[in-house]
Formats: sequence, structure tokens, C-alpha cells
Amino acid sequence: MAHLLGHPGCMQSLRADLQDLQAAITDVTSRAGSVRSPSWKFPDKVSCELDLAALLEHYGYDQKDPEFSQHSHVVLLELVVDRLLLLLQSFTAYAENVLSERAVPPARAVGPCMSAGLTARRYWCSMLKLGASHQQLLAEKKACRKDIPALQSPRQAGNAEDVHPKRSLPDILELRTPTEVAQPNPSCPSLSLQPRAAHGTARSRRSTSTQTSGSSPRPCDTCSSAQASLRALGTAITSICQSHNIPSALSRFQDTVEETTGRTTLSATDMSYWAVEQSKDLSRISKHLQMLLQQVHPLRLELEESAKRREELQKQVEDFPRLLQVEKESQAQQRKEAQQNLEAKHREYLEAVARLERDKDDLRRGMVLLCQKCCVSPELTKKSLLEEMRTAMVATSQVQELEDKVQQLTSQLQSLSQELSSTTTQLEKEKAKVESLLRHQESLQAKHRTLLQQLDSLDQEHEELQASLAEAEQEKARLVEQLEESRKAVLEQQEKVSKLEKREQELKEQTQELKERERLLVFFPELHITAEAQFESTGNLTEDMEKQLQANSIRIRVLEQENVQLRSALAKVKVAAEQGVLK
Repeated sequence: MAHLLGHPGCMQSLRADLQDLQAAITDVTSRAGSVRSPSWKFPDKVSCELDLAALLEHYGYDQKDPEFSQHSHVVLLELVVDRLLLLLQSFTAYAENVLSERAVPPARAVGPCMSAGLTARRYWCSMLKLGASHQQLLAEKKACRKDIPALQSPRQAGNAEDVHPKRSLPDILELRTPTEVAQPNPSCPSLSLQPRAAHGTARSRRSTSTQTSGSSPRPCDTCSSAQASLRALGTAITSICQSHNIPSALSRFQDTVEETTGRTTLSATDMSYWAVEQSKDLSRISKHLQMLLQQVHPLRLELEESAKRREELQKQVEDFPRLLQVEKESQAQQRKEAQQNLEAKHREYLEAVARLERDKDDLRRGMVLLCQKCCVSPELTKKSLLEEMRTAMVATSQVQELEDKVQQLTSQLQSLSQELSSTTTQLEKEKAKVESLLRHQESLQAKHRTLLQQLDSLDQEHEELQASLAEAEQEKARLVEQLEESRKAVLEQQEKVSKLEKREQELKEQTQELKERERLLVFFPELHITAEAQFESTGNLTEDMEKQLQANSIRIRVLEQENVQLRSALAKVKVAAEQGVLK
């Protein structure tokens, strides 16, 4: 690849790639907002504020300057890496906005400088979260589709055969039969949601035949308190989910219920949906808690290991000054002994030199005496010369030995000086190591303190989540019991309503029979007098006459009604005859 460095074709391709990457970054930024982080190529500048056009204009191919072309080629490669990292950071910001359900991206300050590996890891984590959220939504959609037919009554299932199977969440609230909307519940009449305007007229027409007379009673205190507790628990669960960035199905259902019904009392179907969504959120909170525990456990192990390492380093640091002091004392002792040896050798050297000087003086005096004696006696002179020669030879050998000893002592002094300098250097190195170990220990202590603080906060958060989860479980159990009681009460009321409907139908049939009998009695009074009626009498003439008078009044009223109908029909016939409709 070295021969392609500074090639105009490669540089032109890189320029085109940079322009395409910048266009993609602009598109993502328009949706996710600007990601304000330091540039990988220029760390002192913000990555999204780089003037790419000016950089491309400055770093181009120059045929006259090959070195500048090669430098420009390298800069373009680095700019490609910089734009790719900014694109990954923009993708991560967009995924975070989608997961947090923010329509408008928040204003961001300049973030920390991140490496390429950390940026890629964060992008992959955001993609994993987005995929998990998508899978969870698909699972909830499938579960919602499965729950809708199970919650419908048989009568509703017959009426909903032509309805499209795909419904949105607000339409689920309308999947109730007309009898569920129209029939009042004596103990809890306002459990049903108010129907939408588009369906209110049709439902009211279908339900007029089953409505009873009289005003509807108010909702019972048990249902109101239970639903208030349910709403408070749901609000607490949604706040926990929002504080820990957990997707909440109950919050969406709450928004839908508030848009549809406001703050009115919920029906049993809506409460069952509420319980299902709440159980989903509780399971998510439990999974999040387990994930936190899984994260806390390795941190705790790492904290224990770091504490052990810190104790070992503390012991080493505590032992090191003592060892250093021992080493210093031993080296000082050696230095002192070497100095004493050197001083002793120097004294011996001075003594030998003084002795040689004295011998030299003696030799001079002997030479003078010898010259004086040469004239006296040659034999004595010869003997004395031989004796002095022997003495001089012995003195010369001693001088040579002393010079050798002086050279040895000088070499020993030089070696001791070198050892002293190397020992001093080693001491300086050990001192630097000790200082670095102390700094490392301080950094470890700071990390240990931060880890302890994080662990304390995680423990506190864990305890709070455990407490809230326990309260939520207790509240859920209590609400499930209340829901079962409400369902039983609803079933009992439905049975009572069905009995009342049957009784009402029987009374209507009896009323119709009595009306027909009354009509027959009016038109054919002689033909309908039974044998028992002919002889039936109370024995009291006045009472019999009053009953006869009542019967005659009924006949008169019925005949008057018939006359009114006949008059209206006759008037219509006359009008039609005048208009020429009848021939």
C-alpha cells in the first residue's frame, strides 16, 4: 500500500467517501440532534463543527509537491475514520432517543473524548437494546392479540365476526357487548367506560329494551378505593420504570385510558387489562433488578480483589522503608569500612615513604662516609659497600612491594567508588519506585473509595427496588383478590339482571294477554262471560255494582281510544279523498 500513498485516484475516492459520509451525518443529525463530542482527528475541536469543505479544499493533490500529497492522503484517511466515528455516535444518539420515546432530542453538552473501540461498543449496546425492545413489542402485540378473543363474551364474538382482527390499543376498550354497556350494576354501576361518540347512538338504541326504570346508584366505596390504589400503584411503577429507563406498557395503557375515559371508574375488563400490563412492568422491573445484581456481583468481587491487592501493596510499602533503611545502613557500614581500610593503607603508604626517605638519607650519608673511608682501607670499604648494596637491594624490593600495594589500594578505591555510585543510583531508582508505588496506592485508594460509593448507591438502590417490588407484589395480590371479588359480584349481578329480565318478559307477556282480554271483553262482552263469572258474586250488592262500574269505565276508556284512532284514520282518508288520491 505504500506505493499508493499520494495517488490522485485514491485521494479522489476518499474525498467522495467523505462527502457521502457527511451527507449521511447531516441526515442523522436532523433526526437525532447534533452529537457534541471531541473530534478524533482534532481533539481540541467539536466533531460536528468541523468545516469539512475547507479541509477538503486545503488537503488536496499537488503534483508539484509529492510530500504534501502524501500528507494530504494520510489526513483524508484520518478524516474518514473521524466521520465514521461521528456517524456511529449519531446512530447511538438516535437509538437512545427512540428507546426513551423522546420526540425532540435534548440539548447536549460537549461529551468526553472516546476511542474507536468504546464508540463501537456503545453503538452495539444501543442496537442490542433496540432489538430487545422491538422483540418485546412484538411479544406484547402477540399476547394482546391472544388475549382479545379470550376476553370477549359469546354474544360479542357473534357480533364481531365481520370486524378486522387487527385492532389498535384504544379499540380494545370498545370490545364489549351492548348489554355490558347498557345493563347497570346495582353495586358498582359506573364500572363501564363511556362509549365513543361514533358508537353511542347505536349502542343506546340496542340497549333501550333492557334498561330498567329508576336512577342508577352511585359506585361503591370498595371499588373506588381499590381503583384509586390501583392507579397509585400504577403511577409508582411507571415512575420506577421511567427513572431506570425501563419501557413501561402500563404507562401507554394509562394514557389510553385517560384519553378515553378521563378519571372515571374502570370496568372489570379494563382492570384485567390493567393487571396484565402491570404484571408485565413488574416482570421487567424484576429482570432489571436481576441484571443490576449480576452487575453488582462482579464489581463486588473486583472490589474485594482490589482490596486484597491494596493490602499487599500496603504491606510492601510498609516493609519497603525498613528494607531500604537496612540496605542504607549496610551500605554505609561497607562505605565506612572501606574508608577505614583506605585510611589505614594510606597511613602504611606514608610510613613506607618516610622510611624510604630515611633509608635514602642514610644511603647518602653512607656514600659520603664511604668516600671518606675509601682512602683509608679498601678492604673495609669493599665490605661496607657489599653490605650497603645488600641493604639497598632489600630497600628497593620493599619499595617495589609498597608501590604494588599502593596500586592495589588505588584500584580498590576506584572499585569502591564505582560501587558507591552504582549503589547511590540504585537507591535513587528504588526511591522513584517507592514514590510511584505510593502514587499508585493513592490512585487505588481513590478507585476503592469510588467503588465503595458506587456499591453503596447500588445497594441502596437495590434495597429501594426490593422494597418497592415487595410493596408492588403485596398490592398486586390485594388487587387480584379485589378483582376476584369484583368479578364474583359482577357475575352475581349479571345473574340477578338475567332473572329480572326473565321476570320482566313474563310480566310483559301477562300484560299483553290482559290487554287482549280487555279488548275482547269490550268488543264481545256477552261471548266472554264464563259460567263462573255469571254466578260469581260477593253477596254485597254495593261492591258488585262498584266492580261493574269499574269494568264499564275500562270499556269506555278502551272504546274512546278506539274512537280516537278511528277519527284520525277517518281524517286521513278524507284528506286523501280531497286530494284525489282515493278513487
